[in-house]
Amino acid sequence: MKNNLFTPMIRRMAAISTVLILFAAWSAGCSKDDTGESGILNISDVVLPEQIDTSVGGEIAVSGKGFKTGDVILLRSALVGSTEYTAPTVRVSASEIVFTVPDGLTNGEYKVYVLRNDQRLLLGRTTINLLSDVPDQAGMNVKGIVSCGGQPVAGVVVSDGTEVTKTDAKGIYYLNSDKKNGYVFISVPSGYEVEHSGTTPQFFRYLNQPASTVEQRDFPLTKRDNDRHRVVVFTDVHLANRVSDRSQFQSGFLREMTDYLQSCRKENIPIYGIALGDLAWDSYWYDNNYDLSDYQNDLKSLDFPVFSAPGNHDNDPQIANNDFEAAAPFRQIVGPTDFSFNIGGIHYILLDNVVYENPDGISGTHSYAARIADEKLEWLKKDLATVDRQTPVFIGMHIPLHTTPKLNTAGQPTTEYNIEAAEQFVACLDGYNVSILSGHTHNNFNVTESESLREHNIAAVCATWWWTGHTDYAGNHICRDGSPGGYKIFEASGQQVGWYYKGIGKEASYQFRTYDLNECLLEKSELCPSASNADFTKYACGYDQKNSNNEVLINVFDWADDWKIEVTDLSDNSKLTTTRVRTYDPLHVLSYNMRKLAKASTLTFPTSYTAHMFKVKARTASSSLRIVVTDGFGKQYEQVMSRPKALSYGME
Repeated sequence: MKNNLFTPMIRRMAAISTVLILFAAWSAGCSKDDTGESGILNISDVVLPEQIDTSVGGEIAVSGKGFKTGDVILLRSALVGSTEYTAPTVRVSASEIVFTVPDGLTNGEYKVYVLRNDQRLLLGRTTINLLSDVPDQAGMNVKGIVSCGGQPVAGVVVSDGTEVTKTDAKGIYYLNSDKKNGYVFISVPSGYEVEHSGTTPQFFRYLNQPASTVEQRDFPLTKRDNDRHRVVVFTDVHLANRVSDRSQFQSGFLREMTDYLQSCRKENIPIYGIALGDLAWDSYWYDNNYDLSDYQNDLKSLDFPVFSAPGNHDNDPQIANNDFEAAAPFRQIVGPTDFSFNIGGIHYILLDNVVYENPDGISGTHSYAARIADEKLEWLKKDLATVDRQTPVFIGMHIPLHTTPKLNTAGQPTTEYNIEAAEQFVACLDGYNVSILSGHTHNNFNVTESESLREHNIAAVCATWWWTGHTDYAGNHICRDGSPGGYKIFEASGQQVGWYYKGIGKEASYQFRTYDLNECLLEKSELCPSASNADFTKYACGYDQKNSNNEVLINVFDWADDWKIEVTDLSDNSKLTTTRVRTYDPLHVLSYNMRKLAKASTLTFPTSYTAHMFKVKARTASSSLRIVVTDGFGKQYEQVMSRPKALSYGME
């Protein structure tokens, strides 16, 4: 966090148990806006609210230094080619300029300029929400209207994260809120969208008054046929302004998402994002001056909404023994921690399942518990009560419900619950068709607990915390289980949903990697001559021993129980027996473990065991193999493996 400004503000907000509007500050001197006009206006320390709830004729104050009598405020919609509005100035002082909302202005995001003679300066952006006339109701301290094109929208679910209600026939809602979370939000209904500021969808409004004061927050919707849609689910970005993470992120994930967005637009298919936490990295908020606001700024080039859940590394490390206060920066910068929304025929829920403990503050362990707090479970029950039981439900949370699968003596996968009081959480889901989306492990795995409960644990965008792609490392991007760093794409049509894992920089058809174990011998003298023999043996993970058994290892990244694998030895067209094994991925051992040993650097994230591996024994040392992997939707992925096949950084 920004040490001398933001952290004290967060603590003050937590102390009064309310959440104030996040302010974005720009220090402006000589500036040039996107129209190409420039000038020297000595205006600095500008503070502009990110969201403003007001009405036509209402006053808006912008604080800052250097405003002068005669300055004019200009509002221009963020939409390309939209009308500009001149806002009458009410008063100017040494510390602020105050203007009124002009006639004809509509709800939306605006760029705010100050004009002086022939010069203009961009002060920033804000979303203006014009309030309708909603009468008070006894005992209710939050009210508002949900509308589309000026018409009320009935039956929209509204919540403060504790209480849940619906809009009436006039689109009006009322809540009796303790205002603890400091916001109110809608569960965006199917067939509609909200605007997004940067990548942040505007489905929530901050509350900034005590519980004794009535506040009005309205929500405008736009119609969108999203029965058919796509969702990019990504997790564990871990941006911290270290090991070239930002440049790797921009040239990899962001560039790929921009291209994917264009392809979706050509097909007129709406696209949305879901981020499952560990977006930044708490350890570096202060050390590297890079926090969640910087992550949001790096992400904002994407032109589609991203709904986000917090991870264990998205908490303020200066806060000790107070999970709610530690999550305050996430609520202020990103948005609600627990909420729902609807797209097409699917109901989506995002949950915070991290209880941040960190008993010693910033010098401590950053410890946490994997648990959905009781009050969050109560909210979940209320939210699910508004959902038809035939509707598929996708629940995103950072820490997986299940442990990474192991194999029993019969070679069958075994797993168990991974979070505290998991049984209580699962009981809430009874009667619904639920898919869990999770991250945290930097591995891929799938668990089908029953016909109505499945989990997708999705590998990390940052792979091995950006190390293998860092300067003078392997030049690849690989997770600890051997999966390429990436994300998962869900394609929905009505209530039917398909999915696939997508490695960054890889074709969608790249679903497995093959290893010729005859060629996977690691030599200390070549790779890390200065490492100790003990460390080399430990981190070589068995690949320091010669294997001449003509065995081939196949790593199927997103393997699930309904997938199939078939291997043919092309020397005689015979089918080979495949055996599922739990072992280490050779390429990750080479790309991370060996490079770290060579640099005498700490191996914080060594190669992990994975059970989405298969072994076959080829007829000869040179016979080629045809491998066909079939996913749960019947799509086949095929590779002809020519042998011998060398182990190398750039292998496919």
